[in-house]
Amino acid sequence: MPTTPHPTKGVTPCGRCGALIRWAICISGTYKGRRVPLNALPAPMGGYAARNDQHGGLVVRQLDAEFPNVEDARLEWPALLHWHSCTGGQNPQPTQASRPARRRPTVQAPLWGQPQRGTR
Repeated sequence: MPTTPHPTKGVTPCGRCGALIRWAICISGTYKGRRVPLNALPAPMGGYAARNDQHGGLVVRQLDAEFPNVEDARLEWPALLHWHSCTGGQNPQPTQASRPARRRPTVQAPLWGQPQRGTR
């Protein structure tokens, strides 16, 4: 088993900055149970350890006081969450709507059973 991930398998570009990322499920720490983006290449000072699970997915755990290092270099590699290194804008510009917003009618239709104003 390699100590680094495959260079192109499971890699997608970031929507904000275009850098290559991998999506993983976090199994510990702040983001436990959530999908998180990782930088595609290993990062020695990342603070996370990533590995492939038995189903072919990617899981990541936060390095903490109990397990401060990558446990088995044959199975895990150091990773960095892409959120910490993304160079894209923090607040992306809203996209222009394809058509203008619908205008409200100026006269509200009468309720059912009520007489209409202006008609006899």
